[in-house]
Amino acid sequence: MRKHVRKLKDELVKRGLDAFLAIQNTRYLAGTTAAKAVIVPTDGPPVLICSRLEFDQAKREGWIRDVRAFSRWRAPLRPGERVSFCEPLQLIADCLRELGTRAVGYDRGGKKFVRKLRAAHAASYRELPELMLELRKIKSKEEVTLLQRAAKIAMNGMRCAAESVTVGRTELEVAAEAEREMRIAGSEGTPFPTIVASGRNSWLPHASATRKHLRRGELVVIDFGATWGGYASDMTRTFALSPTKKQLTLIGLVKRAQKAAIGRVRNGAKASNVDKAARIIISRVGYAKFSPHGTGHGVGMEVHEPPGLAPDSKDILRERMVITVEPGIYVPRVGGARWEDMVLVTKKGCKSLTA
Repeated sequence: MRKHVRKLKDELVKRGLDAFLAIQNTRYLAGTTAAKAVIVPTDGPPVLICSRLEFDQAKREGWIRDVRAFSRWRAPLRPGERVSFCEPLQLIADCLRELGTRAVGYDRGGKKFVRKLRAAHAASYRELPELMLELRKIKSKEEVTLLQRAAKIAMNGMRCAAESVTVGRTELEVAAEAEREMRIAGSEGTPFPTIVASGRNSWLPHASATRKHLRRGELVVIDFGATWGGYASDMTRTFALSPTKKQLTLIGLVKRAQKAAIGRVRNGAKASNVDKAARIIISRVGYAKFSPHGTGHGVGMEVHEPPGLAPDSKDILRERMVITVEPGIYVPRVGGARWEDMVLVTKKGCKSLTA
């Protein structure tokens, strides 16, 4: 996290800013879920702002030493507590004033928030959400390690799910088995609702697990992830229960499309070309109209981050980006199929984290 702050400071200097106010990227910068805001000045150590309830948690989990808490009502304090009895916005303004800031960047806030902040501390404020998104694209060695662990936990969950895919089980039962396995392995939770989509549900790309029972002659799309140290994983497999020849063709097709796309992943590659490689395979057999989504996305502290792998993407892949490659085909009354892996972009190619 210290490296993240150093990189951010370099960017602030380039933009002529005195400080950055993070509301959305607090865990990325501070290493704790307790932070309500993090202020990073160009000169000096960062400040973490949290509620009084989370003061001890912020001290224990985070690396930032200057922790300041707020409370909306007065109460007796314990030794060592640094609490301001005010609204959180007022504490933010007080810290910015103390730091002598005149030009502040921020990642999220809204017009009402900024108007109140400007009234509490006169300064120029620039909304710069893209600044943090750009910094988060390239993963540090530590981040890659966390993503690898999250991916490994998801793989354990998928092996459990595969064993649970039997006729008569419900989608929710399969999802519960996989999530239980990941929790036992240390997952902090799922970064998105687990998808177990069978039969008619399988041709809905974002279906939810339901009480529907698995039946013979169905495809079953299972898509989920784990979370480790705040970092997410994401993988998908498609299973078949006494499938038809056409259903097996769909599974084979998405796997070939994925292989073609992964073959284009490397430092300096256009994200749109990776998507194109998968789309060519799918189009050759006439299924282009059944492939409605992009071929992948970045993964980090959120399961969907830049870069995006789609026909209109302007992103260029860089070494140490972590992305998914997940072509999908969804044919009504036949079934849906998707095959997704996380890969780490390297100089000359990529390394799979979930295969």
